[in-house]
Amino acid sequence: MMSLDLFVVFARVAESGSFSKAARDLGLSKATVSKRVAELEAALGVGLVARTTRRAALTEAGERTLARAQRIIEEADAARDEAVEARSSPKGRLRISAPITFGVRYLAALLPDFLTAYPDIDLDLSFADKTVDLIGDGYDAAVRIRALEDSSLVARKLAPVRGHVVAAPSYWDRHGRPQRPEDLTRHVCFSYANVSSLWRFENAAGERVSVRVENSRLTYDNADAIEPAVCAGVGLARQPDFIAWRDIASGKIEAVLQDWTAGPEMWLHLLTPPGRSAPRKMRVFSDFLHDHFGAGRAPWVTG
Repeated sequence: MMSLDLFVVFARVAESGSFSKAARDLGLSKATVSKRVAELEAALGVGLVARTTRRAALTEAGERTLARAQRIIEEADAARDEAVEARSSPKGRLRISAPITFGVRYLAALLPDFLTAYPDIDLDLSFADKTVDLIGDGYDAAVRIRALEDSSLVARKLAPVRGHVVAAPSYWDRHGRPQRPEDLTRHVCFSYANVSSLWRFENAAGERVSVRVENSRLTYDNADAIEPAVCAGVGLARQPDFIAWRDIASGKIEAVLQDWTAGPEMWLHLLTPPGRSAPRKMRVFSDFLHDHFGAGRAPWVTG
């Protein structure tokens, strides 16, 4: 059975281009380094290093083996780091981005519990509706509510989010309740600046309808800003249920076209950068959010 040590010695020889330099770096004798490379070659049945008086050059098989050796060493290092991390309390700073309304209404209320449970983790939170570049802007994770596009980011689904067409009952009483999406063209519609003005609908039969909302009397880029106008009966808006569910339940606003889905299927996601496994501080934060919003626990799902 090939030991990790053989791959470590071979990789050091390959990266340094010298048996002597590899021996110095590893604190071994040159003879020991040469012997271990020979053992790996014998175990694999191929020559890995073309030995010359001036430089240790890799063979074609050696080039392929080096790439594998580097991955093996990286995985071994990751396993060691995780084992060390598991024996200690999660610690460090997490930089998190979240939408404004979700962050203020839901996430902020949970932070005391998280900080109490994990006293060695510091949080740096940014509430903004714009989409941040996790890697370029230096974030550890982002909470996003949308139909997730193809991405190299690692996504953890937490809770479904459904869109609703809503207005105050007084507005519907004055203007009539639409029976089909096309009826919205004669209504006072408010539009969200961060998404398309083309509202898409689909029913259980698979029928799809698109309605373009033009000349909106009120265009907004934050959901909290639209709520007073909707509740006052000035016009209607398309709102996700994580924002509208309490007002719908209380009767302050009324959702229509309930036989239609208003917009694409959306989910509350936690997104993290790609690559090796997330540090423990990130894993406990992800699990914390899942405990509160995953598996049907989100208040707009249970409520």
